[in-house]
Amino acid sequence: MAYEISDHGLGRDTMTKAKAKKPEAEDLGWVRLIRMRRLANGLLVLIMALFVFSHIWEPPGQEWDMHWRFVRAFAEAAMVGGLADWFAVTAIFRRPLGLPIPHTAVIPNNQDRIADAVGRFIADNFLKGELVAERVKDKDLSETLAKWLADPAQSGALAGGLVQAVPALLDALDDETVATFLRQQAADAAEGAHVAPAFGSVLEALAEQGRHQHILDALLKQGYHLMEANKDLIRDKVRDRSGWLMRFVSADRKVADTVINAVNDLLYDVASDPRHPLRAQLNDMVIKFADDLRDDPVLQARIGGWIKEAAAHPTVGQAVEAGWSEFKAALRRDCASPDGRLKAWLEGALINVGEGLLREPGVRTALNARLRSLLVELADRHGEDVAKLVSETIRRWDSATIVEKLESNVGRDLQYIRLNGTVIGGLVGLVLHAGAEIL
Repeated sequence: MAYEISDHGLGRDTMTKAKAKKPEAEDLGWVRLIRMRRLANGLLVLIMALFVFSHIWEPPGQEWDMHWRFVRAFAEAAMVGGLADWFAVTAIFRRPLGLPIPHTAVIPNNQDRIADAVGRFIADNFLKGELVAERVKDKDLSETLAKWLADPAQSGALAGGLVQAVPALLDALDDETVATFLRQQAADAAEGAHVAPAFGSVLEALAEQGRHQHILDALLKQGYHLMEANKDLIRDKVRDRSGWLMRFVSADRKVADTVINAVNDLLYDVASDPRHPLRAQLNDMVIKFADDLRDDPVLQARIGGWIKEAAAHPTVGQAVEAGWSEFKAALRRDCASPDGRLKAWLEGALINVGEGLLREPGVRTALNARLRSLLVELADRHGEDVAKLVSETIRRWDSATIVEKLESNVGRDLQYIRLNGTVIGGLVGLVLHAGAEIL
């Protein structure tokens, strides 16, 4: 295994170490960094070999002696420049050769200060209210948003992302907690002062439209069937309440049949005559009941108590839990389906919003004013919070993480500095040696 000087000090082949430490070395940034590091290390090793060779071997003949001194001067200066830049680049990220040299490993040793500086830079240069206001004052934010939403590809992607987040949100919800919340909301909503007046208004609207008559028609129909099905029972009841004389002459049966026929005739008349007096009486009863629901506190409290008791009943609780479980299962199935209705509905709604904004310049103007004001307000209110979040995030990072992030982004350029330092150092050595020869 070959050994060479690297940014980690003296150690094994750099590429082998990088693969061992970072399985994701296929990342383009790291591949480029490793390639440039090997090039800089290779040039430095070549210059060091030239330096050693220039001092060990002397060229034969006096005519080569002056030229060889230039080669030796170039090798010396290039090696010094290369080693100096290697030390400087390495000291930014870690201790060269692992030695506790002061003012090395600059980034790991100044992590807190770097975190504060980055957070402060973001707050002062991006999240000041006046800066945000200046940047967005001429921007048509709503038009940009509208065009983005009106694009089916963008709206589809956004809708898909929202739908994909639904199962995770459902997983985060505890079933018992949700069921308890729903039962509590039902109990709170059952207050008579809230439910009864609303129900009274709905009942009055139905009465004005004559919809309650349909209920009466259904009751009349059921009443007729009930009478037909219980004729014998009615005859028995009449017989039990009749005297012996009426039973002897079978008058009780005639009375029972008369009652049954009279009731059936009444049901038929009411069912067939929309203007029957009983229907008008029913209409008055419904309107009076609706007024009582809106104005009678006793009735409101009574209804509220009934609904509260019903909401607290274990059967209702089980129904709520079962309904919630079924709703979750149905929602999961819909989200998992490529042709889910929720995704299609969201996508259509987003596209409609975008197209609607594009058609309404007045709405966009009003929305722009609101968006600009909102952005400035958010910057003033939360700019410091964002800066603090950035600082605290960088503080919590492992120092090796920070070094890897920075080195993968700027390390390649730093290796160019090493190359330039080696070459320029050698050229400076040539100039200095030529000046000394001339003097």
